[in-house]
Amino acid sequence: MADDLAELEPFLATYLNRLGPAQRRKVTRKIGQELRKANAKRIAANVEPDGPAMEPRKPRPRMKDAKGKIRRTGKMFPRIRLAKAMRIRANTDEVELAFTGGIDRTARAHQFGLTDVVGKTATGKVVKTRYPARRLLGFGPEDLDLIMETALKLLED
Repeated sequence: MADDLAELEPFLATYLNRLGPAQRRKVTRKIGQELRKANAKRIAANVEPDGPAMEPRKPRPRMKDAKGKIRRTGKMFPRIRLAKAMRIRANTDEVELAFTGGIDRTARAHQFGLTDVVGKTATGKVVKTRYPARRLLGFGPEDLDLIMETALKLLED
């Protein structure tokens, strides 16, 4: 994937060199926004950037809420995929997409397959688990086309 990005660099550099710093920042910010949307869609679909499905979460015992109803576990990563959870840092030469606040710890544990706190038992004992690596952020094959389309669209304006 890094080789594909390296191929894009000289092509876009000739166009970007014609722009002023403010315009270049606008282009990189828009590319970051489009990449954020693409990554959020993949996270919602539980698909890794390169295409395979993420490892499903472990089955949980059926738990009841305070009213005695059985709680549903729902989808993975309901808050991680929100736009407000992903920060875009753009300057004239690069764009960075990262997670914000307390969500970054959870995202890092899943991205790299680390051990993290799950919760506490009724007695107050901390429960930890090792998460399988589930790549949340990254470049997929269609992202290169997305970057090119976004940059060319903005350069035409």
